[in-house]
Amino acid sequence: MEDRFNTRVNELFPTIVLIGDMPDCEPLNQALKDVIEQNRAQSGGIERSNTLGWHSTTDMMAWGGEAAQALGRRACILCDPHTVELSSPDERRFGWVAEMWANVSPPGASNQMHAHPGALWSVVYYVDTGYEGDGADQGGELVLHDPRFPMNRMYTPDIVAKRTDGKPEENVKGIRPRNGMIVAFPSWLKHSVRPYQGSRERISIAINLMVGPGEPGR
Repeated sequence: MEDRFNTRVNELFPTIVLIGDMPDCEPLNQALKDVIEQNRAQSGGIERSNTLGWHSTTDMMAWGGEAAQALGRRACILCDPHTVELSSPDERRFGWVAEMWANVSPPGASNQMHAHPGALWSVVYYVDTGYEGDGADQGGELVLHDPRFPMNRMYTPDIVAKRTDGKPEENVKGIRPRNGMIVAFPSWLKHSVRPYQGSRERISIAINLMVGPGEPGR
């Protein structure tokens, strides 16, 4: 049918998700593996959203040494250009406080849906996905859940709006990780991890970035 309305599509309230690859990640990944294995041997970990997996204490910035500090700095650098202070858009007056922990996920492990109140950005870094090949049939995807409730509870869930690229709107988005991948998203965005079915343990690191005093990227 002819469009007689001079229609313009306005996509309001986008949710920013950053996905990148850590440059020269192999030495960093090995150093992170070493400190995580040392800490795991000394600590039983804690329980949060993790099912079956080992979740370290959230002070990895302290016990993780230079490798953890380097990863924390890079997470800040990743999120810096995508953050603005409304009262001072042209002059950065804040820095970051990072909370960090490690996850070691054996086959069958998963993470329940959750969010991170109190932080601004949440970051996931994949040290070793544990996948054989591309992992297409091995589960363990990071899942981001549509925050626009009640979209996922509408009366006709099989009929949705069409995006400007012609594809249907989604209410979940799965991201299959790879070694060295870093993902950042708003901390209020609910997320989970599908059951991991690989043959080896997976090692990943989570970071919450909170606004605090200091220089940008610190």
